[in-house]
Amino acid sequence: MGLLIKYNRNLLKRGYNGPIGFHSPFALGQIITFSRRNGFVSAGHIEDQYFGLTNYKASVREGQATADMDFGSETGVKFEAKFEGNAKLPKSSLDIKDAGFKITFEKEASYLLMTKGTSIDFIENTAELGSLIMKLYKEGKWNRNWLVLAQIVNAEITTLLISRKSNSVFEIKADGNFTGFSSDLVNADIKFSLASNSSLYTNIVGKKGPFNPLFKLLGIKIRRIRPIGSPFEAINKVDSMSAFTIDKLNASSPEFTLAFEEFALNDQFEMDDTGLV
Repeated sequence: MGLLIKYNRNLLKRGYNGPIGFHSPFALGQIITFSRRNGFVSAGHIEDQYFGLTNYKASVREGQATADMDFGSETGVKFEAKFEGNAKLPKSSLDIKDAGFKITFEKEASYLLMTKGTSIDFIENTAELGSLIMKLYKEGKWNRNWLVLAQIVNAEITTLLISRKSNSVFEIKADGNFTGFSSDLVNADIKFSLASNSSLYTNIVGKKGPFNPLFKLLGIKIRRIRPIGSPFEAINKVDSMSAFTIDKLNASSPEFTLAFEEFALNDQFEMDDTGLV
């Protein structure tokens, strides 16, 4: 799952996490775990009695309109449009009679994510949720691997291309009112067919959904409290090599504190299998 991690690190620059395919549906309030082998997996829902949150009632807002997304060009994505009757592009499989795109990805995990008909659903009262989860964690009843899906992006049409290696090339033929702009990739009136594919992991083009290409996850983070007046006075992420136990949170002069924040793959888990340390 190294590719998934690199892709998500790119997404985090846009403030999101996301899967590399749309085989598994995601929903608000799901408890998500992440592993290098399996990626994002649902372990249940906050309404399940097992998780100890049955007294919590999520305040949810659904279908909030948001701008359509055009992510990934900053990761090294080059577009070349080919119009019907024009000369062939260099090293291209598109024939003179074809119209379409040649898209080159400079790096491993370079990507292109575009959406149309985009909206978001989110949980509003996450502070209350975080307070309950941190209490459960202190009681040894919450696994630090569990992340709550607190915001999800819905898209009626989605294109997602992710390169498996550097200098990957993806070519598609267009049938319809082709303009040569990248927005054609989420135009429901244009049909695309594969011309060539060099080392792309995901090649979803103009698929009608709804799909959930992006989400935000919240989870427990343990942070070290730096002495007041020191150059590191701010609360910082705990060094994975530090000896930490739950009882240290309740010390008279605690060295550690808890936070309930957005998950980032840069904060990848460094803990035992249970997450209850």
